[in-house]
Amino acid sequence: MTRCRGKPLSVLLMATFIIALCAPAYATLVPNGSFESASVDPGGGFITLGSGSTAITGWTVTGHSIDYIGGYWQASDGDRSIDLSGSGLGGIELTTAFETIVGSEYILTFDMAGNPDGPPSVKELVVQVGSVVELFTFDSTGQTRDNMGWEEKSLAFFATDTTTALIFRSILDTSGVPPYYGAALDNVSVDAVPEPSTILLLLSSIVGLTAFGRKFRK
Repeated sequence: MTRCRGKPLSVLLMATFIIALCAPAYATLVPNGSFESASVDPGGGFITLGSGSTAITGWTVTGHSIDYIGGYWQASDGDRSIDLSGSGLGGIELTTAFETIVGSEYILTFDMAGNPDGPPSVKELVVQVGSVVELFTFDSTGQTRDNMGWEEKSLAFFATDTTTALIFRSILDTSGVPPYYGAALDNVSVDAVPEPSTILLLLSSIVGLTAFGRKFRK
């Protein structure tokens, strides 16, 4: 029985090409989402950055201040992260809104923990992405700087404009606790959700190419 040894390789290359065409739909739209790039170095501790600071590449500090964390505690991704409460309630926002397609669906994901050094136990942050606003919480009970207990959070939204702003801000309860043991943030990403027709096209193409390859392996 004769085998056509060149065909399976051709099928693999064609499948790779199709997947590459669809890859941009999965590319994150947030630059420096793990906060690794900055004009300052928090080293093995942290640096407090005040309102308006653009020291962290791609991001602007809002509110009172934030703590830019280096080796002070365990990061979720890379070596650096953020405490959204510095010496007061703070936040960060993308300096430049990311491009979106009106009516298309996107998903925001990020990792959240909490400063374990002080109260309250339950840390809270608010996310605003475009016109969507949502509250997220994290219970820091039992967590330590060496084991922060990072949790992945997510929020799906539909774009209502050609550019979309992204803002994170810290909030605390009103029980009189110090405002500087806030929510921790890392590994921020926004990805486009592929249209069902795109997914169907990809799947049908792979199935077709697989059948094509089997034919020539006989």
